[in-house]
Amino acid sequence: MTELQQSKYQDLQAGLPSELSMQLAEVALALGSAEDQLIYLAFILVHKLPIFVLLFSLTDLDLYMCVSNVFGSLFYSFSCLQALCEECESCGGSLAELGVAVQEFGEQNPLLSKQLGGAVVKLTELQRQTAQQAQDKVNRLKKAEKLVEEYHNMKAFILAWIEKAEDLVSGNIVWSSATQLQEQIRSHQALLRECRGLHGDLEAMGEREGQLVDVLHMEGWSQQVKHLSRRTEELQQLAKTRFQSLQDAAKDMLRLEAEVKSLHAAVDQIQVALASPDLNKLSLREQLTQRQLLLVDMEGFKQQVASVQQCQSALRLPEEVVASLPICRTAQSLQQEASQLQHTTIQQCNILQECLFSFGPHQGHIYFQPFGCGQFFLSSE
Repeated sequence: MTELQQSKYQDLQAGLPSELSMQLAEVALALGSAEDQLIYLAFILVHKLPIFVLLFSLTDLDLYMCVSNVFGSLFYSFSCLQALCEECESCGGSLAELGVAVQEFGEQNPLLSKQLGGAVVKLTELQRQTAQQAQDKVNRLKKAEKLVEEYHNMKAFILAWIEKAEDLVSGNIVWSSATQLQEQIRSHQALLRECRGLHGDLEAMGEREGQLVDVLHMEGWSQQVKHLSRRTEELQQLAKTRFQSLQDAAKDMLRLEAEVKSLHAAVDQIQVALASPDLNKLSLREQLTQRQLLLVDMEGFKQQVASVQQCQSALRLPEEVVASLPICRTAQSLQQEASQLQHTTIQQCNILQECLFSFGPHQGHIYFQPFGCGQFFLSSE
């Protein structure tokens, strides 16, 4: 019978455990004088129990998880253990059948009953331990499956953030108006806000790895967490640097835009006053007085132009970008316009003074009206 068992396990490419071999030897020795009844017992041992011993050796099998196919590996391992539990249950039935056969044999052979019963008890205990180990591993795999799912979800969230961050920081900053800069600030701000929870997720991934290492061999998982942590930190620092640059540029741009707007309003106000039809209806002296008052107002241009130039030079933007900014071109145009407006008004005042000197006696009846830029014609009522 022992030889049959050994031959059976050789076919299964599995060695017969020494403990079971000794127990089978004891059974064979005890039943040596009862050949007819041993035929039935041998049938059970040869045809029912071999799978039990093979499965007992499988309970020591290490479960291997690879990063690339972790869920597939878990499913395969879980399926194997489920099959193991079913086979253990089947072996339990075979042992129960063997116990009944031994009991019947013992009734006719009382002297061998105790020895045979002890052997069956040992086999039954071995089967119980095997089934318990298999069920324990099934339970641990169920827990591992939940931990792996949590790990995978956190990893997916981090990878999605990394992809979004790489797209954002790889693009060039659009140095333009304060409004457009604010839009880019909001994009970076949202990215950094999402990043706040990533460090907690990375720590949790490390914890999951520590919890899983007792159940699974996870090749590359530790390196993967380190890589994700390092890449996340790099992108976060890049986003912070760009965010700060955008904030500085937006503050400077707001100040420049406010100064340019103020200068633009002042220039428009002087132009409207000089182009007013009511001004040309005044006498020469009144026109001269009004233009002189406007020249006093134009003295404020100098301070406004200086403020614009100061804001422009203080812009925290790349030098090659500043000259091409629309707001800077507008500022340059307004400075030239303010200077030209002041120069033209001075010319007009000089001409009016000459007219007053030449037509003094008739100043109450002769009116001076502008015609073009710096050109005039005289008319009388």
